[in-house]
Amino acid sequence: MRKLIVVFLTLFLFSFSNYASDVIKDLNKDENLLLSNYSLSDYNKSLISTEYDLSLMNLQVEVMGLLFFGPQVSLDFQFANMVAVGPYVRWNYAGVMYQGIVTDWFTDGSTASPASYGIGVQAKILIPIGSGRHRPYAGFSYERFRGEDSYDPGGTDGKHIWEYKSNIMLVNLGYRMLTESSFNLSIGLSLGISQETENKDYYEFGDGTIDYNLTSTRFIGMLQIGLGWQLGN
Repeated sequence: MRKLIVVFLTLFLFSFSNYASDVIKDLNKDENLLLSNYSLSDYNKSLISTEYDLSLMNLQVEVMGLLFFGPQVSLDFQFANMVAVGPYVRWNYAGVMYQGIVTDWFTDGSTASPASYGIGVQAKILIPIGSGRHRPYAGFSYERFRGEDSYDPGGTDGKHIWEYKSNIMLVNLGYRMLTESSFNLSIGLSLGISQETENKDYYEFGDGTIDYNLTSTRFIGMLQIGLGWQLGN
């Protein structure tokens, strides 16, 4: 019985190897025919080029941040007609939701500092559909946030000040529409976590800093509407 199994496996492997060899030969013939009619650059271009291509860079202003955690300005470097990577800055002070969280929805007398901001980097894959004008996208962002707010209790020590820093990681999903001009419009949703790394609590004229090392994790989400302008070729 074992001899029969060995013979059967040998015949099967021999037949499969001959079949695979014939398939590879056919593929090589097709590849040689393709390369004889098109140069390699033309072939690559036919795979990634669309009627609406991405330019070298895209400058974008995220205006919906005025209602959430602050407006955002980003500059993406775009390549392969579908990948965008670049830095951004967010001004949290100008966001209604951020102001609301800091001041307990404007009821506790605290004041957010204009020097509350985030600096980050983001990467997106913008998938071209058809002509490339319509592009759903998925991406990831990492942001380093610094915030400050204060409260004046009216004592001789001055304002009570809180300073804090956080690492923010977001997953971005959305849609971008290109136009015949440089203008483009993006609508998206960002979900992620904010991990506080530092929290300092002190008085303006007090005797030094009190560092309670209070850290917390917060889940965050926001809608985004971005107005963009492509730059370069």
